[in-house]
Amino acid sequence: MNRKDFFKHGGRWILLSGFGVLSAFLAYNQKIVTPENCSVAPQCKSCGKYAQCELPQADKERKDGK
Repeated sequence: MNRKDFFKHGGRWILLSGFGVLSAFLAYNQKIVTPENCSVAPQCKSCGKYAQCELPQADKERKDGK
């Protein structure tokens, strides 16, 4: 393997590792959720993300509460 191939392959592995770490970080911090349901709190008003939540159940809770 010459120096050019070493840097090319090394750059690919660094990018792949970065995407993996970023995905794991977002999944761990519950930034990735399915649009159908929420995995943080079953009761929206007790959730810390209630004001910024874009899920349909949070929208319904905000409309019903007003």
